[in-house]
Amino acid sequence: MKCAHRPIWTVLRAWIVLALVATVANPALGQQGSPRNRNPRQQPQQAQQRITWEPGAEVRSKHYRILSDLEPEDTKLYAGHLDLLYEEYSRRLASLPPRAPEIPNVLMFARESDYLAVLRARYGVNATGSGGMFFISPQGAALAFFTERLPRSRVFHVIQHEGFHQFAHSRFVGSLPPWLNEGLAEYFGEAIVVEGRVIIGQSSAGPVERIKKAIEQNQTIEFLRMLTMTSDEWNANVRAGNAGVQYMQAWSMVQYLSWADNGRYQRAFEGYIQLIHAGSPSDRAFVQAFGTSDLKNFEDAWKTWARKAVPSSLGTAAMKLTFLAEGLVQLSQDGVKVTDLEDLVTKLRERNFRTEVSVHGRTETLEANEQILEIPKDELTAAQPTFDFIAPKTKGMGAVERKREEEHPTPITITTRGLEPRELVLKWTRRKSGGFDYEILSPNKAPAPPKPERRKPEKGEPAKTP
Repeated sequence: MKCAHRPIWTVLRAWIVLALVATVANPALGQQGSPRNRNPRQQPQQAQQRITWEPGAEVRSKHYRILSDLEPEDTKLYAGHLDLLYEEYSRRLASLPPRAPEIPNVLMFARESDYLAVLRARYGVNATGSGGMFFISPQGAALAFFTERLPRSRVFHVIQHEGFHQFAHSRFVGSLPPWLNEGLAEYFGEAIVVEGRVIIGQSSAGPVERIKKAIEQNQTIEFLRMLTMTSDEWNANVRAGNAGVQYMQAWSMVQYLSWADNGRYQRAFEGYIQLIHAGSPSDRAFVQAFGTSDLKNFEDAWKTWARKAVPSSLGTAAMKLTFLAEGLVQLSQDGVKVTDLEDLVTKLRERNFRTEVSVHGRTETLEANEQILEIPKDELTAAQPTFDFIAPKTKGMGAVERKREEEHPTPITITTRGLEPRELVLKWTRRKSGGFDYEILSPNKAPAPPKPERRKPEKGEPAKTP
C-alpha cells in the first residue's frame, strides 16, 4: 500500500480527470471475462471486442465510484462485495468518526498488464507482484485490482484486505501502527461472505500451523517491537522477503485480542484502537487500554493461546467449497461432466487445477487432492463435518430447458453435513452467455439428497413396489 499522503482536495481533483488520463495512458483496454467465466474457444472473438475508458464511463455503487473494463456482470458482482464490506467496516468501527474525507475510487481491470500499465503511467505506482492495492500518490488515489487468471476467492480477499486500508485511511490518516493496520486488514481478508452476511474471525489451516511453528522456532517478534514498528521498518522487511512472520503474527494478535477467553480483551482492544484514533502512540495506548505494562506476560499468554488454536471449520469449508466451485466452472467450460465428489477431484487433478490466494504476506496454493474434501473439526462442531453432493434435477423441465441442460449441464451441487453453526451449499445460476455463476448459501440444515426418479414401467412390465 502506498502512503505518500497529499491534501485531500488534490486527490479528489485528480480523480475528476481520471477517465481522460487513463485513456491516454492506455488507450485500448482488453474486454475479456474473468478467468472463471472465460471460454478458451471464444478468446479470438473476444480479443476483438476492445473498449476504452471514456469520460462518463464511471459506475456508481452504493459507496464507491468505479471505473471498470470487466463484463457488466462481474463489475456488479465485485461492486456489491465492496459495498457489503464497506458496511461491515463501518459497523465495526462505528465509534471512530472520519478524520479526512473518504476516497471512494475503485479501478477494476480485466488484465494484469493494464493494471500495471495504468498505475505506473498515471500514478507513478509500481504494482508488480500484487493482485491489487489501495494506493495514494501525488497523482491520485484509489483501490485497484485485476481479475485475470485469479479465482474469485483471491479477488474477494484482495477487496476485503485492501478495502479495509482504503476505509481506515479516512479514520486514521496514516496513524495506524503497521501491525494493527495489516492485522485488521488480514482479519477482514479472512472473513467469509454467506448470503450477504460477513462472518469474521475465520482462520485457515496454513496460517494457524505456521504461527505455531514460528513460536516453537522462536521466530516471532516481541510485542513491544510489534507495537512500535514503523512503516519504514515494516516495508523494509517486505522488500527483504522477511515479512511472512510479521503478517501472520499481526493477524494472530488481532484474533487473540478479539476472541480469546470468550472475548475477554474485546473492550480493551476497542479502547486501544480509539486511543490510536485520538493520537496516542501505540505502546502508550496499549498500556493504558489493557491496564498493564507487562508486555512479556501478555506475549506469553498469546503464545499459549496460539499453540492451541485450530482452523475454523466454517471458514475452511467455505474456502474449499469455493475451490471446488471454481474447478466445476472450469470443467463446465470445457464440456466435462462430473458425477460425484471423487470424480470431481480426479478430473481436477488430471488437469493440474489449482488456485492461489495471498494471505498473511505469502501466497498459498490449493490443489486437487484427498485433503481438499476434508473439513477440520473445531469447538463448534459436535461431529466431523463432511462434504456431500447433489446431482442436478431434470424432472419437471420444459423442452427448451431440458435441451439446454443436455448440451451444457448444470454442475453438481455441493453441500456440507454436520457443519456448525450453519451448513453451506452451492447455488448455481446460468449466465445469459451460457456459463455459470455460483453463490455460497447457508440453509438451516443441509439439503436432503434428491430421491431417485422413478421410471415408468414399459407396456406389459409389472409395476415395482417400493
